[in-house]
Amino acid sequence: MNEQQLDKAISALAPDIMPERDLWAGIEQQLAERSPKAKPVLWHWATAAMLGLACLVSWQLALLPGTSGSTQASMPTAELMLLQVYETQKANQLSQTVAIAEGFDNWQQQLQVWDQAIAQVRHALQFYPDEPQLLAQLQSLYQQQLAYIQRATLQQPLVMS
Repeated sequence: MNEQQLDKAISALAPDIMPERDLWAGIEQQLAERSPKAKPVLWHWATAAMLGLACLVSWQLALLPGTSGSTQASMPTAELMLLQVYETQKANQLSQTVAIAEGFDNWQQQLQVWDQAIAQVRHALQFYPDEPQLLAQLQSLYQQQLAYIQRATLQQPLVMS
């Protein structure tokens, strides 16, 4: 159905359609049931994301050579560690690409949009390098981009030897 057909169908509807019964009672009950459950679930996801970020940072610090006795100034930032991990994963995914999935003709343009958003968050991190919300947003953008690459591309399977 195109827009003209949709507009025509909408204009053919009666302007004063009234519901057969009062809907507010059902909506009010559903809102009351959902409200208490939504906050704990969101809290658990936020906690899990922060713990994941902390583990990632700790893991990267353990893998980097020469950080045990060095000064604080020479330690890489969380932003740079995220950049290193996700850019490596992105390069691995793109190197294993054998074809583009149907419906993803503009996948490279979409990757550029994510790259621009990532650049904007990284620019903000230059002013606020330890801001947890910016770091979480950066991690989220990287994860979205990797998930999109996974959906948009057909990749050759890894062969374990």
